[in-house]
Amino acid sequence: MSSPVRGGIEPVRRLKVADSVAEQLELMITRGDFKPGDKLPPERALADQFGVGRSSMREAIRVVEANGMLRTDHGIGVFVVSSSRRQPDLSQLLELDEYTVSELFEVRITLERDAAGLAARRASPEEAAELQDVLTAMADPGLSDDAFVALDADLHRGIARLTKNSLLLKLHSTVEPLFLAYSHQVIGLPGRREAANAGHRQIVEAVIGGRVRDARTAAVRHIRDVERDIVSHLKRTQTEAEGVEV
Repeated sequence: MSSPVRGGIEPVRRLKVADSVAEQLELMITRGDFKPGDKLPPERALADQFGVGRSSMREAIRVVEANGMLRTDHGIGVFVVSSSRRQPDLSQLLELDEYTVSELFEVRITLERDAAGLAARRASPEEAAELQDVLTAMADPGLSDDAFVALDADLHRGIARLTKNSLLLKLHSTVEPLFLAYSHQVIGLPGRREAANAGHRQIVEAVIGGRVRDARTAAVRHIRDVERDIVSHLKRTQTEAEGVEV
């Protein structure tokens, strides 16, 4: 019989179960229910306590680990390493698993440019208007970063679905885990959410209006803007670091 998790666990109400669990787990670590050095209960026990499946629990742990609060020692367990999220550094922003972020952006530009254009050409006004609901939800200033990233993925997946090309949607699904992992790393950059929302609005308006060329252009611009923001942040961070070196 597994021991109960310390502290209360709120019922999971969000559509994205793993993001809800990750948010609650981070809160428990922040308030000291789990302290740096503590080993978390086994994955199965945590899943039972949260009332979710093991796959959702595993994904939630990966999210919290990507935020710098957990470390997984394979064959040993998952340990708390920090009571607060870490700020992404240069190596984290430029590498993702065995792929570089440049590779991810190249693939995203190819897929999402064509997806936006096909969606604008093939989706009915009623189908395309559903994207507006996601935009409205993303504009909520009280939305957590994890919930924002989940909605961001929903939006891009929705555009891919509107292409009515099952193979393109399949290709999008293979890239999505990398998109989610990277988004969790960069969502805390200054102004990132506001810039993302602006780019999303341009894409959605073009898709709803059936403007194929504008949709393709907006999709490319959106991804390039992410790259620009990251490069600007890195240059600013490096300048500040050099300014305090002794």
